[in-house]
Amino acid sequence: MRRILVTGAAGFVGGHVLPLLAGTGDRVAGIGRGLPPRLPAGVAYESIDLLDEAALGAFVARFRPTAILHLAGLASVADSASGPGQTWRVNVNGLMNLVAAVEAVPGCTFFFVSSGEVYGSAFLAGHALTEEAEPLPRNTYARSKWVGEQLLRDLLPRIGVKLVVLRPFNHIGPGQDERFVVASFAGQIARIEAGLAPPRLEVGNLSSYRDFLDVADVAGAYADLIGRAESLADGSVFNISSGQPRTIASVLDGLRALAQVPFEIRVAPERVRPAEIPLAAGDAGHLRAATGWEPRVAWDAALARVLDDARVRLARVGG
Repeated sequence: MRRILVTGAAGFVGGHVLPLLAGTGDRVAGIGRGLPPRLPAGVAYESIDLLDEAALGAFVARFRPTAILHLAGLASVADSASGPGQTWRVNVNGLMNLVAAVEAVPGCTFFFVSSGEVYGSAFLAGHALTEEAEPLPRNTYARSKWVGEQLLRDLLPRIGVKLVVLRPFNHIGPGQDERFVVASFAGQIARIEAGLAPPRLEVGNLSSYRDFLDVADVAGAYADLIGRAESLADGSVFNISSGQPRTIASVLDGLRALAQVPFEIRVAPERVRPAEIPLAAGDAGHLRAATGWEPRVAWDAALARVLDDARVRLARVGG
C-alpha cells in the first residue's frame, strides 16, 4: 500500500486533492497550518508549520511516505511583491526543512508543485509553452518556485528520492480566496447581489490572456501522476494547463452572464499589476501522453462553481 503525504493539505487545492487520494485505497496523511474545512474519512492530519523543523521531521519519520505532494507555500504573486522576505522563508526555508525530513525515507517520490509562473519572460514568445521553454521568472513568487526546483534537483539525488516537478497554471474553484482574480470577481458579484456593496465591480487589467483550469482538473492531474509514480522518470516536469488562453475580460463577461443583477465596471489602479505579460499559456501535451489526462470541467460550469461558492460563503458569514 502506498503512503501519500500532502503538505498544505488545509489549503485551497488540498481540499480538492485529498478526497481523490483518499478514494484510491492508499494511506493518506496531510499536514498544514490550521485545519482543513473537511477531512475525508481515513485521512490522518496534523497541524504542522513547515518552519517547525523538529515537528516536521518527526511526522515524516513516523508516517514514512512513499510519495509526497508538496502543495504548501505562499501562492499569491501580489502578496509576494509586498512581503518578499516571508515568501522566501516559507517557500524555500520550509522546503529545505522538508528535504531534511525526507532523508528518513529514501526511495519515495517527491512531487513538487511549482508554477507556470516560472516561465515569466519566456511567455513573450506569444504562444503556449512546453516544458522545454527556459524559465525566466519575473516576480518573487516565481523566483522562489524556480529556486525550489533547482534546490530539489541538487539535493534529492543525494538522498535517493525521485523528483517530479508540476507546473500548474491558473486554477479556479470553490474555496479559493479573493487574492486571486476570478474569486475576487465572484466575491464582489455576490456582495452586489446581496445588496452589501454598490453595483460597481473593481477590476485590474482586463486585456491579458491567461490559461485557466478548474481546480478539480488540477487535482485530478496530481492524483493521476501520483498513481503512476513508479513509471515516471526522475526529474520529470509536467505543465498542468488548458492550452486555451482567454482574456480576463472574457472571464468577467462569463461571470456577468451568471450574475443575478447588473453592475458597472471600474478599473482600480491598485489592482493593475505592473509589468504584465500579455499572454501566458502552457502546453500540457507531456501530461496527456503520460496519463491520458484531459480537462473535464466545462468552462461555464467552472465559473458557476466559483460564483455559487462565493454566494454560499457570503450567506454563511451573514447568517
